[in-house]
Amino acid sequence: MKIKRMDLIFFIILGIITIISIDFILNESHRAFIENIANIPPFQDLASGLIITFLVCLIGNVLPIPSPYTFVVCFSSLPFLQMNPFIPIIVALIASLGSLIGELAGYFVGRGASAFISEERSQNLKKYQKFLFEHPKTAPFMIFIFGFTPLNDDFITIPLGILKYSLFKTVFWCWLGKLSLMLVFSFNVVNICSLLGGENWILSIVSMYLITILLYLMIKIDLLESYNKLVEKVRKIREKS
Repeated sequence: MKIKRMDLIFFIILGIITIISIDFILNESHRAFIENIANIPPFQDLASGLIITFLVCLIGNVLPIPSPYTFVVCFSSLPFLQMNPFIPIIVALIASLGSLIGELAGYFVGRGASAFISEERSQNLKKYQKFLFEHPKTAPFMIFIFGFTPLNDDFITIPLGILKYSLFKTVFWCWLGKLSLMLVFSFNVVNICSLLGGENWILSIVSMYLITILLYLMIKIDLLESYNKLVEKVRKIREKS
């Protein structure tokens, strides 16, 4: 059975997390660092925290695979959360800007470099391209959803680039999705930052495993196929009623 590239990447990431887990078990100093990462000097200074946040979010969105870059938003915002309610907004704005710049790379890939996309990936992108062509009014909603969730934004931005969809609309809805996501983390809504660990190294490791598995499953699930099946079920129910 041939192992696909995404499956191979998934197993490599799980292997790296396992190595990190063993390292934490054997090295108390490393455990102490991860449990107090939010208290390290760079995150205690707003300016350096914002720079780190921007760069991590930029790189995290440039990468061809989803990455849990949102952790940096928690560490940059939490030290100031109780001091000034406007600081988390600033952190979210900077994070969303870095994420947006990274994601726009996918749009411009669709504009001028689609020939470099692999055959397997090209087939998946064509599904979204066809769907967007047939349902142009759904584009803003889909851009927002892909920006707000860990879904790989390239699946929507590249087809939009190929279709020469409005750059302004792509930028606006992608940014709005990213900003909404970053506000959730910067304000630590429902204590979501605790899921990223920090205070407990075991929780940190468990979270890394769960986030990796979640991202993998979201990539493997064919959203359009699931949507079409749902529409078909609704249609059959209406026909019976």
